[in-house]
Amino acid sequence: METKLYEASLTGDVQALNALLRQDQLTLDRLSLTVFNETPLHVAAMRGHLHFANVLLTQKPKLAVALDNQRRTPLHLASANGNLEMVQELIRVGSHDVCCFRDQEGLTALHLAALNEHLEVVKALVKANPQAAKEIPATGETILHMCVNYNRIEALKVLVELWNEEELAKITDDGGNTLLHAAAINKHIQILNYFLKKPSIKANGNAVNRLGLTALDALDQCPQDLKALEARQILMEAGVSKANDLRPLPKPLQPFTNFSATKRKGLLSRTWARYLNDDKQWLEKQRGILIVAALVVAAMAFHSGLNPPGGTISDTQNGRYSLGNAAQTEVDMDNFSQFVAYNTVTMVIPLAIIVLLISGVPLRNKFWMWVLTMGTLLAVVFMVATYLQSVAMMSPDMYVNSTTVWICLIWMLGCGVMALIHTVFFVVWVVMKLFKHRTPEIDMIRNQGRPFDI
Repeated sequence: METKLYEASLTGDVQALNALLRQDQLTLDRLSLTVFNETPLHVAAMRGHLHFANVLLTQKPKLAVALDNQRRTPLHLASANGNLEMVQELIRVGSHDVCCFRDQEGLTALHLAALNEHLEVVKALVKANPQAAKEIPATGETILHMCVNYNRIEALKVLVELWNEEELAKITDDGGNTLLHAAAINKHIQILNYFLKKPSIKANGNAVNRLGLTALDALDQCPQDLKALEARQILMEAGVSKANDLRPLPKPLQPFTNFSATKRKGLLSRTWARYLNDDKQWLEKQRGILIVAALVVAAMAFHSGLNPPGGTISDTQNGRYSLGNAAQTEVDMDNFSQFVAYNTVTMVIPLAIIVLLISGVPLRNKFWMWVLTMGTLLAVVFMVATYLQSVAMMSPDMYVNSTTVWICLIWMLGCGVMALIHTVFFVVWVVMKLFKHRTPEIDMIRNQGRPFDI
């Protein structure tokens, strides 16, 4: 008898169900004694057999709150499949409390509807019992965090209306992560922009989780790619900082200095202090713009390499066309080789800068700052050299007017002077770091060799 009942529920055969009920009116009452994993109403809810489900609920309304082997009600299954009419009927019969029933994972029917983004079902469940959205599953995530993690932005927009602005900014999971943390960790750009349009979430953007990390810190812990760079740019423009930047630095004890010593502090000392203390945070904020600039320079060099000054010429040999050669190779191969060398360096250095920028290394690090500065200056020098060589190749007898030559040479000289200054400052900074590292060891050795005072 039970087997026939389940077969009828699979096909939604109402006539077979009525025939079974006429044979034995206790058929549905004996379901609690069977070993099946779910009731016929569970099967009907999954299959969407609404008429069949109505007959079952009319005969035995308690089936609306029956549990399967995973502690799911028929409402769980109907919500997961987005069957709105079935959901409405189950809520009507099972009362509003059935919306808060949780399965073995701690999920309500609203959780399953939101994760599958059945928006009409989500609205119906919220209208029936808004408290269902506040249930926390075994994972410790709120339903809003789950929508963020699974990138269900449309369901998220429906559910956020259940919290006011202040509550929305402070809602966290069991790890202390706010909604902004979750969006940054998953690098969901659309959700990130949506949250930052809300004043309360933007004002609370520097909140830290239980590990003491802001949303920007949490993003840095994730694998770095172009989406991570875009998310970083969005967070920084919104005023989100790293946790270390939010903590006030302790003021070091200042040694006693007389007025005359302070007065003698000149331009060089102030410049040196600026080099040591400036954290170059503006470079972190402009990382995306630097990548675009480097790509433009590399693309220009790539185009110049494939389209050299003077163009290319093609020839036929034995009735077949050969690949076009640069016209300059027919005139002066040495000058063309020099042009190719300059142009290659101009293309490769920006590509190396791009690799450095997308690798995620902190640009406030003095070494990487120096490497980036040297690479940029070198690319500029070779770009000017490539231009000068191209103009000479296109001029009669390699003639270039003196004004152009002097402007290019002065520009390259200026880049060289700037590179020398940065290198000197960097070398001095390294020497000072090494000296400070060795000073405690030297003092310890001296103290060990000093006789005891009597």
